[in-house]
Amino acid sequence: MPKSKHPYYYDKEYSKPIISRIKPEAFLVKDPSLADMNAPFYKWLDKNQFQHAWYKGHYDSCPWVFINITNKLYAYGMPGVEIIKPIGDHAITIDEFMQIYNIYDKYKGLNTLEFA
Repeated sequence: MPKSKHPYYYDKEYSKPIISRIKPEAFLVKDPSLADMNAPFYKWLDKNQFQHAWYKGHYDSCPWVFINITNKLYAYGMPGVEIIKPIGDHAITIDEFMQIYNIYDKYKGLNTLEFA
């Protein structure tokens, strides 16, 4: 059950959560190198057509980034702010993100239920 008990997330008749109404999520990637705005991973995101999608800039004190694979968006971390709910409620490493990204990238251009 989602942490939020906001009524929008639930079916009024059965009081069950409705998955299509739950807040969008993103991967939270943390690595010490991300404290540097010129980190190779940020360059990789830009090279792979990910767009910076947050109105605030980079904070040296926040070595993490929120990444939405589906929409190819990312946002630098902010002190004390959960910009978007992290998938699994936990951060992952750059290597773990790359494994996940490579799986999704393998199916790029295919229908939703089609495998290569």
